[in-house]
Amino acid sequence: MSAVAERLSLPRAEWPPPDQAALDLAVAPDDDLLGDGGSAAELRPDTLVALIQGYGQWLAFLLRIEELDPNEQPGDRPTMARLAAFRRDNKARGLEPTTRRQMLIHLRAMLRHLVPGRDWGFITRPNGVPLKRAIPGRPREFRIRDVSEVLRLVRKLHRDALIGADGPERRRDLRDAALIGMLLTRAPRVGSIVHMDMTWHILPGEGGSWSVRFPPQHTKNHHSLSYPLDGEVSAMLNDYLVEARSSFPSAGRSDHLWMGMKGPLTKQGLQRIMRRRTSEWFGEAHGPHICRKWLRAAAARVSPELAIDTAVVMGHTVQTALDAYTEASGLHAALRYGDQTEERRAQIGSRRERLVRDRVDRWLER
Repeated sequence: MSAVAERLSLPRAEWPPPDQAALDLAVAPDDDLLGDGGSAAELRPDTLVALIQGYGQWLAFLLRIEELDPNEQPGDRPTMARLAAFRRDNKARGLEPTTRRQMLIHLRAMLRHLVPGRDWGFITRPNGVPLKRAIPGRPREFRIRDVSEVLRLVRKLHRDALIGADGPERRRDLRDAALIGMLLTRAPRVGSIVHMDMTWHILPGEGGSWSVRFPPQHTKNHHSLSYPLDGEVSAMLNDYLVEARSSFPSAGRSDHLWMGMKGPLTKQGLQRIMRRRTSEWFGEAHGPHICRKWLRAAAARVSPELAIDTAVVMGHTVQTALDAYTEASGLHAALRYGDQTEERRAQIGSRRERLVRDRVDRWLER
């Protein structure tokens, strides 16, 4: 395979001059507050990095098919024929449907900044078809884990770390217990967790308790979010802060709450932690987002109304919270019916046992 064929995303420094110039304008800050800054200037750093990488994938594709004209304007590149070839190429490379859809979404989003004022909606509606219909997903097996079951494993991880010998493994175990405990009981998003620092995001309370708060720029829906941590998780967080965090490399040079062995914990690092722990515990790896599903399912088992509260704590929109309520109502009804069925079976079983016992007693009395 040639070096050109291996390029999956073209770095920004290697973009054609028209594309680089358009991006420079898009990210230009509004220093004089006259409203002439670029539309991408206010994007979160992580979002901008994702869009640049996604647009680099588009340019790398054009380079592979030898249609990357260095003098062509960014707005002239996405023709219907090229976009169709881009979709076919991504499918031929074996990319998951979700990844293929996300690449088109990122391309559309970046073009809105590079070439503002034009309608780029056709990129995510090929031939007028919604993207999820044009690139349907594959059915995936999903097993609901009882949150209390997972928490028992987290407690054991925490207890074993407290009595273990000091060293990197103990520090990681204390961190992972506090981190996964927070994910299981409050389910913050990955993008919110990696931004947490020691001064703003956590607040000490009475009796060793802790509260967490996220500003709008650190939530997906751009709404501030705050809540107290569970008492047990507060204790785990306190043990991590007192006995582990300061011993991580770079901890003294960073204000980030969650530390890794090479510096502040990243999204990729958090993914690896969760996948490694769930693989050890259940024989199947899950990313941190699974905790949001498990927590919502646990709430639905208790009450549909609790599913709405859980959705709000997770930072979902009102519509998503209502969808969670509808879903939970059906699940709760099914669970309630199942419980009633089991209770009925138990009652029938008890009557049969009494009938048999009465028959035996009568036989013995003869």
